[in-house]
Amino acid sequence: MRIRTLLASALAATLLTGLAACGSGGADAGSTASAEASKPLRVMADVIPHAELIKEAESLGLLGDVKVDITEISASVDANQLVNEGDLDANFFQHVPYLDDWNVNHPGSDLVAVATVHVEPLGLYSKKVTSLAEVPQDAVIAIPADATNQARALFLLEDAGLLKLNVDRSDPKLDYSQITPANVSDNPKKITFVEIDRPQLAASLDDPKVNLSVVNGNYALEAGLIPSEDALVLETAEGNPYANVLVVKETMKDDPRVLTLAKALESPELAKYILDTYQGSVLPVNG
Repeated sequence: MRIRTLLASALAATLLTGLAACGSGGADAGSTASAEASKPLRVMADVIPHAELIKEAESLGLLGDVKVDITEISASVDANQLVNEGDLDANFFQHVPYLDDWNVNHPGSDLVAVATVHVEPLGLYSKKVTSLAEVPQDAVIAIPADATNQARALFLLEDAGLLKLNVDRSDPKLDYSQITPANVSDNPKKITFVEIDRPQLAASLDDPKVNLSVVNGNYALEAGLIPSEDALVLETAEGNPYANVLVVKETMKDDPRVLTLAKALESPELAKYILDTYQGSVLPVNG
């Protein structure tokens, strides 16, 4: 009987020690999760309007306890690669066709959009002509070098009546990444194109060899242009597939910090701020 009692006591002690260890592990796991959630969310964003929108969301109290560390994008970095490799948690600078093209060209990547925020209308600008009627024969037009924005620029020039393309943009199977100046089927002014990286397009307006430039809205704003006033022709927001999105890795999409930032960027409060601040040069998707 005494041996049996000692064995029972030893077993009880072992069980208690095991349960205590399990409880301690659960607490550690909870502490780890809590510590992770309290870390600032590392986001790379274009200066205007992307970083401004995140800062305004914070100013409006839409982020609660979530802190965001913003790194401004420079032309020499690939913000998608940095997120894909885990060096950043998120980025905010691109539209969905650009993201889709990047994922296709980087097998194994798993970047996803978690918030759809605004459209920056692409515009045609010039410091040499003041209207579409003044576009000269043999004009040189600078267009974005990257595939999806190049297609976007060519569609804008078609809307302006300067050329025609041999593709139908309403075709749901249309691959925007494959559209190039080779798709121009009618070019009455014999326009030639020079491909320039997007951040440099506004500067190309000062190039004596360039008559006009197609510039993304954020870079136009950074250059001191007012798209709603200065563009000879400007994209419309209705039906525009180029809404800018907040992007993370698939594994980060349910992170509470990401969800909080996504909700803030899509909020009615931020939509009102966009309308009031950018006066048609940036257009909210939500409201």
